[in-house]
Amino acid sequence: MIGKDTTLSDGEQQYLSDAIDTLENEILVGRLGSDHFEDLDNNEESRGDWAEYMRRMGEHDFLGIAIPESEDGPGGTFVETVLAEQSIGYAGTIVHACQASLTQHIGHTLYNHGNEHLREAYLEPMLDGELIVSQAYTEPSSGTDLARVDTTAEKVGDEWILDGQKRFIDFAKYGDLYFLPARTSGEDGDREGISLFVIDGDADGIQLVDDQSDWHGFRGTGAAWMTFDNVHVPEENIVGEEGSAWPYMTNELNLEHLTVARYCLGASQKALEVAADYTSNREVNERPISEYQGVNHKVAEMATKLDAAYLLNTRAARMLDEDGISAGRMEGAMAKWYGNDLAHEIADTCIQIMGGIATTDKYPIERTQRDVRAGRFLGGASEVMKSVVQHYAYKVLASDDFNSDYVGNELDEVPWSDEDPPSKLAPTDN
Repeated sequence: MIGKDTTLSDGEQQYLSDAIDTLENEILVGRLGSDHFEDLDNNEESRGDWAEYMRRMGEHDFLGIAIPESEDGPGGTFVETVLAEQSIGYAGTIVHACQASLTQHIGHTLYNHGNEHLREAYLEPMLDGELIVSQAYTEPSSGTDLARVDTTAEKVGDEWILDGQKRFIDFAKYGDLYFLPARTSGEDGDREGISLFVIDGDADGIQLVDDQSDWHGFRGTGAAWMTFDNVHVPEENIVGEEGSAWPYMTNELNLEHLTVARYCLGASQKALEVAADYTSNREVNERPISEYQGVNHKVAEMATKLDAAYLLNTRAARMLDEDGISAGRMEGAMAKWYGNDLAHEIADTCIQIMGGIATTDKYPIERTQRDVRAGRFLGGASEVMKSVVQHYAYKVLASDDFNSDYVGNELDEVPWSDEDPPSKLAPTDN
């Protein structure tokens, strides 16, 4: 927030401040410092880097934040979850935040629906920072439409045999586990018949057939196109009930919408701070360019919109804390599309007001702009979020008192009022 955040308690504000301090001084230092950031952007990272990052994050309770202490989790809230993701985007990169985010929503799905084996073998070590996590949802023929999953899993004895393809899978190269949906029954497009599985990263039959890490931005995850050929999965590695994964996935995405938007906003806030410092010190015609309205009005606009985006996000996260992870579909979608579109707008505006120097690696602005661009489709494209918002908004906005019979016949009566229409001509004697 640029202005005072009246929606956060004193404890929550302290949590955010402490999180940023911990990240800057204890986690993203040494081998994971600024040189590591450059390695990520150049796709020169290593598995050891990610393993060390997860170890440190687990040590400081940044993983699976809303998992209760009874499950060896940090025992935090969803508001603290999004605050943590904001701090990671701010102090690190959105790639760092993405890996942590996977533990938030995958971890909560395993907590809610995982059996004892899944909790012991995967959830607990995940929370301790012992595992690098990969979520394999997107397929060559489906991304947004998760119901059209082509990957299949067939029950044979006490195992599942899994076949299919996934692409654009972040952390595919390093994943100790893959969390993925597959069709176990039903027809293509059916929401019923989809199951979620946890696949060991070293299982036979998994191949990375195309390196997809050279993104426009959002580099350093070892992203790849994957094939699963006759992969044997233990019976107990199915999450929840067979064929009933659709609500598990939509609830997971309900949280992911907030974490993705929040860490992109955190990164954009850092960019805005850098731009404010630069424009306050860069002089043109013996005046700091921050004194020109063409510059300072843009900063005013971005600061105002940033605060609005944070408030939307916090509201949605608090709804999850109060009413459960399935709550606030409309509010979460609002926060997602507005927050992610704004994060990119802020980063791009920072480049505009700083000029050419911002397009170089002397400042982190150009990397941030490339990175946050991915947020506009990660976890649900902005256009999809708007479709979600309109679906619920029409229900809220519509009135039972509106009389549709008078639409197009407003000379007789206005549809929204029992009174005569104000535009109706009164009779005259002439």
